[in-house]
Amino acid sequence: MDSMINKSIIVASLMLISFLSTVYAQQSAKGTKEPELKYALRVDFKQGVYSSYKMDEKTKVQRLYRDSITKNYQRILSYNFTQSPKSPNDETLPLITNIDSMKYAFKEGPTELIYDSQNPKAATVNTEFPDAISNMGLLNHQFALMYNPKTEVVKVDGVDQPGDIKWLRNYINEDNGEALDTAQKFTWLHAIADEQAMYIGDVSKSLIAGKMLISPDSVWKRPIRLRLDGIDCFDTVEIRVISYSKGEYVLEAISKALTPDYSHDARFFGVPAPVQIKKGKGTGKILLEMTSSGWVKKVVIDYNVEIESQYKREPFTQKIETNSVWTLLGRYKW
Repeated sequence: MDSMINKSIIVASLMLISFLSTVYAQQSAKGTKEPELKYALRVDFKQGVYSSYKMDEKTKVQRLYRDSITKNYQRILSYNFTQSPKSPNDETLPLITNIDSMKYAFKEGPTELIYDSQNPKAATVNTEFPDAISNMGLLNHQFALMYNPKTEVVKVDGVDQPGDIKWLRNYINEDNGEALDTAQKFTWLHAIADEQAMYIGDVSKSLIAGKMLISPDSVWKRPIRLRLDGIDCFDTVEIRVISYSKGEYVLEAISKALTPDYSHDARFFGVPAPVQIKKGKGTGKILLEMTSSGWVKKVVIDYNVEIESQYKREPFTQKIETNSVWTLLGRYKW
């Protein structure tokens, strides 16, 4: 009898110990928080390393006049460019950029004009064609994108070498100024403006504000500036990380209220002189792929823009569809 009682006491004790252990474990688990997951974002500008990129762009344009006459054309561009950072100075970091080669194709109806900087003899475009000048003005004229700590380009400068962007601007404004008429001078200066250099060379598009440590569900806003069919536009985009896998992020930026820069006149294909932009709107999306170490591997831009303008007494509406892709070809030590 005593033996049975002792066994019952032992069983009951074991059950109580097991129950108390479970309760303690549950309470401990509730009291212990898992470390919160964070994403570390930054754009890497590593000294002694240069990057090689390719930019491909396709633009389709439809212009509608009030008498229902339309003008349709498309442009296909491809740039290869290299970039290398210099040591920061005065809180800005110069990113030396050179467009090494380019391909250009312009199509209107049955007409197709082409240019390949690596095969210039095969060109069918006149080098004085305004649209061609607007897109090849920076070819082999080095420039420096000056970045602040928030990864924003605050200025475009020369690189203190003959033939750089500063030299070319001085040549057009002073040395060769009398050889160009007003429209030609406008076209050339527009082709080598800060906005053109930034649009091609600023691969990260100012989406990342310096060094960021964020939660996976974070949404942040950043101002952007784009040049679409030669028209400078700006917006404030909403950005989020839409995927993360094996050390690689994909960011998505949504643009809901793209607006043209009304302070600058624009040069439209087939319009003899620069004209004022009367009205404009646009929407679009940017996808940016980058590594956790800060390499921007790919950027895709898709935008639709509608612009209203007028030449003399003839108003027109221009609808623009642009797809641009920047692809990292490689990073190399030097």
